[in-house]
Amino acid sequence: MKKLFLVAMAGFFFAMNTNAQVSGNANPNRKFQSDSMHHHKGQMMDQLNLTSDQKSQLKSLRESNKQERDAIKNDASLTQDQKRAKMKDLQKSQSDKFNSILTPDQQAKRKAYMEKRRSERKMQPKNPSGTNTSPAQ
Repeated sequence: MKKLFLVAMAGFFFAMNTNAQVSGNANPNRKFQSDSMHHHKGQMMDQLNLTSDQKSQLKSLRESNKQERDAIKNDASLTQDQKRAKMKDLQKSQSDKFNSILTPDQQAKRKAYMEKRRSERKMQPKNPSGTNTSPAQ
């Protein structure tokens, strides 16, 4: 009887461990993309040599942009296409505001960095779901 109980308990713990691993990796591509995006964003910011004033302006810009993004995402009166269009407009607006904070030299560095990243993404293979599968650098 003890052996049966021990086998049942081992099976239970094995099943629970397997279930925890599956749910913990529900969408690994999304996390990878986010980590990769933040890594490259940090590299770009380092290359721009921002002043402390520029950093504070960009921080407030990011915070207001996040609030606007959340408002668009949570607006039940909009269709998915309308949300997508508003997000695209917001992204263009944020990019323009970002550039207005930078000096012309920093703007040129940012543009060059973004073009380089864009060409790198085009060169990377994609899996059937359309998400990037290359390893982090």
